[in-house]
Amino acid sequence: MSALDSVANFIEVQASTGYSSSTTSITLQSGQGSKLPATPFNLVWWNSTDYPNPANDPNVEIVRVTNISSDTITISRGQEGTSAANHNTAAKTYNLVLGITAKMISDLAAQTGNGIPVENEVVSGSGTSWTLANTPVSGSVKLYAGGIRLNPGAGNDYTISGTTITTAQSYSTGALIADYRK
Repeated sequence: MSALDSVANFIEVQASTGYSSSTTSITLQSGQGSKLPATPFNLVWWNSTDYPNPANDPNVEIVRVTNISSDTITISRGQEGTSAANHNTAAKTYNLVLGITAKMISDLAAQTGNGIPVENEVVSGSGTSWTLANTPVSGSVKLYAGGIRLNPGAGNDYTISGTTITTAQSYSTGALIADYRK
């Protein structure tokens, strides 16, 4: 599992001048490089003069910061489905902000099991065949009988295929409780 990107709150920096769509080394306003967290991370780059909200700038771009040296950042252009764009219109200010992007959300989801938690679900069935209400994320099911957690793989207590659970031991109706991610 890969590490999450670095994060920090309330980080907005400004490019010192305009840059073409092929530039990969950006100089920030003096002293602003120290505001940034350790690399790597993504920044949203846009024309803040005309568009206070970056989502409204048709040339908004997400860039990946791979190195910081004082006030100079090295970037990979056109990340997360955006295109490398010119950010060099005269008399315009171009800001870069560290914010929540789709990559950050998907990385967090991957780190947390990539699903919505279901807790204390009474599993339907009886005997050795049971059914979950939802298909769980692979490997996320914790199954309990009488408040004791069953341990898959240790004595083969249960196996799961889709929403079907097969237990090595027979249980009465309503005996199994599951926590998992769907």
